[in-house]
This record gives sequence, C-alpha cells and structure tokens, in this order.
Amino acid sequence: MFIRNTWYAAAWPAEVGRSLLSRRILDEPVLLWRTNSGQVVAVADRCSHRRVPLSLGRLVGDTVECGYHGLRFDPAGRCVHIPGQADIPPETCIRAYPVVERWKTVWLWMGEPSRADESLIPDLWWLDDRGWTGANGYVHLNANYQLLVDNLLDLSHVSFVHRETLAGPPEEAEIPVTIESDGTMVRVGRWMLNLDPPPMFAAARGGFPGKVDRWQLVTWRPPATVVLDVGCAEAGSGAPEGNRSRGISMWSNHLITPETETSTHYFWCYARNYALDDGAVTSVLRDGGYKTFLEDAAMIEAQQRVLDSGRGGPAVDIRIDEAPLLARRMLGERLSAERAEGTAPRRARA
Repeated sequence: MFIRNTWYAAAWPAEVGRSLLSRRILDEPVLLWRTNSGQVVAVADRCSHRRVPLSLGRLVGDTVECGYHGLRFDPAGRCVHIPGQADIPPETCIRAYPVVERWKTVWLWMGEPSRADESLIPDLWWLDDRGWTGANGYVHLNANYQLLVDNLLDLSHVSFVHRETLAGPPEEAEIPVTIESDGTMVRVGRWMLNLDPPPMFAAARGGFPGKVDRWQLVTWRPPATVVLDVGCAEAGSGAPEGNRSRGISMWSNHLITPETETSTHYFWCYARNYALDDGAVTSVLRDGGYKTFLEDAAMIEAQQRVLDSGRGGPAVDIRIDEAPLLARRMLGERLSAERAEGTAPRRARA
C-alpha cells in the first residue's frame, strides 16, 4: 500500500527531454516528456484505445502519438486526434498527473489532483542554491521502499555495510543515537568524537591531519524523503558547538519513490557548500556515493528475497530498530487516514 496524496520524485531534470521517458510509479505506468517550451508533462503511459504503452509511440509537437493506431494526446491527457474519425469520445482521455520541477527535481503527485498543493513539496533549497553544488545519481532497487527507509534511519549499519566507504573505526558501532519526533518527522543523530576519518570523507577533503569529530544527523519525513546532515571536522575544533570551519559538511539527500511493492526508484544527491568548482571533489562524492548506495542495495535486495520466500521466520527487533519502527507506525497512520478520507483515486489498471 502506498500513500498517494503526496509528492514523489519522478526523475532528475536531465532525464526528461524531447523524448519519451516511461517510469512506473506506485505501480502505475507514467510517461514523461517536455513540451517545446520546456514544461514537464506526465500522463498515464497507455493508450485508452487498446491499452498499448504510449511510450512505444512518438512526440508530435507537444502531443504524444500512439504507436499502434495513431491517436494523439495533449499534455492534459485529452485525445486531440483520431485518424479517420472527426468525433472524439470524451472517454478517450487519459490521466494527467500534476507535475512540478523544483529543487532540480521533477516531482509528481499521484493522488487526488485537486489536493496537489505545491507548498507540500519537501524543502530541499540547497539543491538549487548558487552557494551549493551537487553530485547526484540513481539506483534501481529491487526491494520495497520501506526497507530503504529502515536502512537510512539505522545508523548502526554503517560500520558493517560500508567498511570501505563511510565506516570509521570499529568503536563507532557502539556509539548510541538520539531519537526525536514531533508527529511529522523522525530524527536520528549521533556525534562521534576524536576518531579516525571515514575513507570517503577524507578523500572529499583531501585528507585530515589527524583525528576528527564526526556527525550524522538524519531527518525522515513521510512517506520517503530522508536528508542527512553529515560531515566531519578536525577533532576539538568546535564542530559540536557549531563551528564546522575546519572540516567538511554536506547534505546527503535521499528521495525514495516506490515503483512497485517490491521495487524502488532511489534518487540520491550529495550537496556541498565548499569547493564548488572542484570537479575532483564532485567525482569523489559521485563515485563514492554510488558505491556506497550499491552496498546498501545488495543488502536490502537480499533481505527482500528472504521476505519474498516466506521462509525467513519472525523478525526480532532490537534497540537500533526504534527509529525505523517509529517511522513505520507513522506511515501506517497516514495510510489509514488516507483510506478513511477516501480522497485518493483508485489505481488505474495497468
């Protein structure tokens, strides 16, 4: 089950152009393209005539032409042309989705169109600020999106899954986290003082002269936006008190969009406000981030396969599961409220 009355990341802007991009979101086939003026369009990726994917067709001006019988649909989903037929039945229209390009991200509203409030798009201003630059990427994950949310809210896994990228010394695994929630988010954080720097962060700064003070501050907002305030500074230089000048600080952004019940679109970006024009730093973060998140993917996909088999047995929760379980409870409450309201449209038949 998915929350529908919310915004989901559908693509990075560079993915959407004057060609047809098909992407399944919340188990619905969606077709994206740009009009000649550059506006992003999102409609159902199937013709109303014989249910053929419109992504097998072509763009004709600002319309998409079905590759089977030539019906054409405009950006609002209206059928505007049927070859050999002057009258166009109203039922030939297809669904058009509210779509907004903001924070260098293409956002899609999958729920009731009248409730598509742009102010509800997650505030990720640093992705589109001149004082910041980003290294972004995409991973297709063959697992349920909630498993990835669990992973990002569980800082203890860093010491074991990311030994070659993000993990510091073994004692990091023993450092406890703080957890808080106000009913709209879950926040998890920890400070790790006077330890060796993690490999990727050392490379992103060009090295540290010695020990570092490191922070991992995670905020999840439902259904699936996770932002990490991460970094490290020279030990004892005042970072816990707010002075990060002798280190590096980044926002690690994770925009998680369900594809199906067992697959996920994983958009990620490391945004930084230092060395803006240094391509080497961007490469370190892009390549290191991709390697890091593939490490997560391998573990989570293996977890999904066990769950799919039905032979995993009951799961045992331990203390580190407090934040993921809190997030799952909040998701369950949102889903129940949406079903009770009855405002989200039924999923169209694929």
